[in-house]
Amino acid sequence: MNTIPAYLVIGTPTSGRRGVIWDVITKTTADDEFCGVFISENEAPAASDKRIAAAQNAGIIRYKDADDAMEKIASLDSGKFTRIFFFADATRNLADCMEDFKRLVDAGHIRLARIWGVLDCELLCKLPDEVQPYADALAHYSDCLLLSRRENVSNKDVAEIKSRYEKQCLPLVFEYVDVNFHVAHPIELMIEEARRVSMLFEDFDPVDDLDIDEDNLPEEPFSLERKPDPYLEKLQNGLRKKPIPDLSKIAYAFRSVGGV
Repeated sequence: MNTIPAYLVIGTPTSGRRGVIWDVITKTTADDEFCGVFISENEAPAASDKRIAAAQNAGIIRYKDADDAMEKIASLDSGKFTRIFFFADATRNLADCMEDFKRLVDAGHIRLARIWGVLDCELLCKLPDEVQPYADALAHYSDCLLLSRRENVSNKDVAEIKSRYEKQCLPLVFEYVDVNFHVAHPIELMIEEARRVSMLFEDFDPVDDLDIDEDNLPEEPFSLERKPDPYLEKLQNGLRKKPIPDLSKIAYAFRSVGGV
């Protein structure tokens, strides 16, 4: 079965995600290609929706929840759809969205090409206590971190945001988003190469992580269970051990307009 490459787009609802996707579709999609853009019904309409819907080589597909998205992805014609951009529901917790998308990939109709995190730099700089934990989670999952909403932020502050993750040696691809939500290197963003530190979507044998052989066996008992993703691990009471803050209400309140 042919799988359709899928780009997961994560970020707050007003970070400019849809504007970025419109720009990328315009710059990278040939006339004989077609992109499906999955957007949750829970999110407010955005200015770029009409442009995407009216495009000759792209179309919007609304989904209610993960099960609905699963059915709609399974029904796609892999001969027509050359790629999909899947917007995680920004009104829900990011950890829940990552678990849902893992189910969609495991179903076998799509393959994960890359995860793009679109970071609202102004929101982070104005509300660091609330937003920094979310930004760190975004960097944890993303192959590409797109620095958006920079018009009211100093170059020094933007440089510090980038430096935070460079000092952690995260293998991210960084991309600057301008005031019109254009990106300078769309082709680089489209490369199907994992640059994220999260191992959620990777298939690997836990034995490979152990430096053992028949001449080097550990004396103490050891576990071959795969370590859970730090943001998905739960306590006995069912709560996340390292919760990601919900920012949708804060993001909508921060701006008088919806997503773009």
